[in-house]
Amino acid sequence: MPFVRLLHRTRAKHPRSLKQRDALIEFTADLIERANLDLKETYCFQIDRRDILITDLPDDFHGFTIAQLSDIHHSPYLSLERLEEAIAETNALRPDVVVLTGDYVTHTTRYVEPCAECLGRLRARFGVFAVLGNHDVWVGASAVIKAFERHGIPVLNNTNIPLYVGGRFIYLCGLGDTTTRNDDLAAALKGTRQRDIRILLSHNPNIIKEASLAGCDLVLSGHTHGGQVHLPVIGAPISYNRHGKQYTRGWAQMKETQIYVNRGLGTIFLPIRYQCPPEISLLRLVRPTAHDA
Repeated sequence: MPFVRLLHRTRAKHPRSLKQRDALIEFTADLIERANLDLKETYCFQIDRRDILITDLPDDFHGFTIAQLSDIHHSPYLSLERLEEAIAETNALRPDVVVLTGDYVTHTTRYVEPCAECLGRLRARFGVFAVLGNHDVWVGASAVIKAFERHGIPVLNNTNIPLYVGGRFIYLCGLGDTTTRNDDLAAALKGTRQRDIRILLSHNPNIIKEASLAGCDLVLSGHTHGGQVHLPVIGAPISYNRHGKQYTRGWAQMKETQIYVNRGLGTIFLPIRYQCPPEISLLRLVRPTAHDA
């Protein structure tokens, strides 16, 4: 049975199936390493910077920076050493806030605690906040949430928190995973108003239509890995997004709602990236000027 097909078929929650799947991943990672394949791009983290123009952004938030990490998939495909490198690079950016948008592990709980401990070394002026991805739910949402909270990272699961600067605030809203139907957008936005600046963390970018209808200013997502493989002409063969390939990676917009889809740090199925390097995002919120209008 082909490797990718087997990975799809072993998504069952039975412990034995998960152990077999994890063993297969470890075997494949070891085989690729022994084969000495040139997969440098897979582990060369790229820092992508972008200004996000938001009308009515409070003056005190002009220049506010958000570092985003996503889809770590700590496993034999992405070691703690690699993750520590990404954390050091993120901390060196000195962001105002760090957001983590899901899929921290892939198939087993034994990677949860080491990953959470490592991510606990992230530093930002206003803290580090997370939402869960589909793999986190499949592995065990409660285990991931408890591990993150032990290491000082609140998980925003269908809830929100205001961030204050100089007496003004914006909302950071966290959505439960949509793939596993744990999302509740109304709960995530509860207590906020459409005139408030609302940044929605959603692992899956498929929420863009609902977020746009709700009037969210910005959605930060992952899940797609940017396609993981980006071919000439056709781009990513698989977009993992029902709204089109424009929501597979980077910046896009639906009506007044902007979205940024992070390519992720890790990989799934095979530890291979092509023309799609792993990403650390640094987004800067700015007020539009007359020139931007």
